[in-house]
Amino acid sequence: MSTKRILGITLFGVVFIGVVIGIMLLTSYLRREREIVVLPDVSASVETPGETQPDTLDRIEVTTETIQAVVSTLSRPAVYRRDIAIESFWDAGRAEYSISVSVSGDLTSLRSIPPAGIEKRIIITPDTLYIWYRGDKTPYTGPVSGAGDGNKTADEWQMLVTYEDVIGMDKGNIIDAGYIEYGGEDCVYVEYLSPLLGNKTICYISLEFGLVTGAEEYDGTGKRIYAMTAGNCLIGEVDSAAFILPDGTDLGVS
Repeated sequence: MSTKRILGITLFGVVFIGVVIGIMLLTSYLRREREIVVLPDVSASVETPGETQPDTLDRIEVTTETIQAVVSTLSRPAVYRRDIAIESFWDAGRAEYSISVSVSGDLTSLRSIPPAGIEKRIIITPDTLYIWYRGDKTPYTGPVSGAGDGNKTADEWQMLVTYEDVIGMDKGNIIDAGYIEYGGEDCVYVEYLSPLLGNKTICYISLEFGLVTGAEEYDGTGKRIYAMTAGNCLIGEVDSAAFILPDGTDLGVS
């Protein structure tokens, strides 16, 4: 074989290998681009006086490895109101609760309509819990108790999934995570297993408000046992009577 022919074959081989490597690199780059999500600018949300809004979230992959870092950057508004619906399921049936929520700083007021249809009122302050039913003249008054600070105790009374628990969770319990549009809002979602019961929970968290907008829980057999959906969040607004006790005392007046 002539030297010229050998050189030609060699040159063709080098070019071919270069093209293959180039295609592999381009494919890898495009795959990474599809996996990376641009999170919305949460600092563009309506500001509440005295509240520091979070900085714009950087371009970041939302995965099981990064979801804890993402939710740790979110914060709830200081003053807001919204309505939520809670459903519980079991073999014999289901129950639905409608709850109107007003939050002002460290005060949380709940107006709950349970399946029995009797309106129940709950106000949680940093150290005192008030509970009464419509028509009562005197509320039950007692110390706040529960696992965690005031926010978490208020979440428990709302029967909410608390996404802050995800931050300290063992990564091995997180099954899936990502970015999604849910209920018309830009959200991140996280799917995880309960370390105690093994139940699977899917939680949708609004990037604008830092609040859970929806959640579902399934038992070990795959049956849905819990569902939560939230209505519009109105920042800077609360029910004018939200923090007034039956005797007229306004806990919202400092």
